[in-house]
Amino acid sequence: MRYSWNELHRFASQCFQVAGVPPADAEWTAEVLVRADFTGVHTHGLSRLSAYIQGIRRGVIKAAPDTALEKRALSVATLDGDSGLGPVVAKLAMEAAVDLAKETGIGIVTVKRGNHAGPLSAYIDLATQAEMIGWAFSNAQPAIPPWGGRKAFFGTNPIAFGAPTHCHSPVVLDMATSKVARGNIILAAKTGQSIPEDWAIDETGCPTTDAQAALRGAVLPMAGPKGYALALMVEILSGVLSGAEMAPHVGSMYDKEQREPGTGLCCIAINPRSFFDGDEFYRRMDVLVDEIHQVPPADGFSSVRIPGERRVRLEHQGRQEGIALEQSTLDELKKLAEELHIAWRDDLFV
Repeated sequence: MRYSWNELHRFASQCFQVAGVPPADAEWTAEVLVRADFTGVHTHGLSRLSAYIQGIRRGVIKAAPDTALEKRALSVATLDGDSGLGPVVAKLAMEAAVDLAKETGIGIVTVKRGNHAGPLSAYIDLATQAEMIGWAFSNAQPAIPPWGGRKAFFGTNPIAFGAPTHCHSPVVLDMATSKVARGNIILAAKTGQSIPEDWAIDETGCPTTDAQAALRGAVLPMAGPKGYALALMVEILSGVLSGAEMAPHVGSMYDKEQREPGTGLCCIAINPRSFFDGDEFYRRMDVLVDEIHQVPPADGFSSVRIPGERRVRLEHQGRQEGIALEQSTLDELKKLAEELHIAWRDDLFV
């Protein structure tokens, strides 16, 4: 079965609203999750919906947070997320960074008392739509060891970046500093699948193909010591600089203990028009992308793409044809519908 964007979005938004989330925040958070599925990032899509709702029910996520934005310097602001839904808090932070960049050329907003925000590309899109260069960083619950260690210390600490163009899709990258996003291992554990041996270690520090053992152990950093160094950089920007919880002290909405995760984020917007007159930056971006596309493809490749193009293509295709969901995700959604007394429609498929 392939499910339609509109119906999945409606269902997710309704779940959030039944849980007490204001309509506008529910619509946005539902969009972030559904878009993740439609762009192929199923680890951060509707497979997370039940966890968000359970987090609200347990009190580690506030449905209607009392957020507080404070301007600290000409281009700098801080945001207390009051443990609200991660997508809601991250959206506020990037929008504030964009507003600062419109005034001064650059805007930096840090977040404390945040939560899991889903794919950071969602907030990079907000920047590129405003014709800004965007950066986003987030820490997370312990998942990867420092290089040379065998115990989880840093989160997967994702990095996202985007730059607008005028004639092409924006350049957008979104990557974890771990070998893979921890969500891939969570999804494998849900579906009973094994994982590649070079993804993670178990509690004893030995490589494992068992997803459950990997969740008890640690995900390996990408590119060895380079991934560790990048995770540390993200921790400084999103954890230390923001005043949020740091490294092994960051919690998770999946934790059984009743404490707020305290996730930290950092959002940066750069206004290209502060560097060039008119549209010169966007013209140069278009030239750069054109020249990348003209590079002859290697064996096994049909073309050379820029980061973000595949995501745009998958979303366009999914909106037309619908998407398929993992059976484990469907089971969770149907169970959630029953718990929240929301009718699950088996005709959601297209």
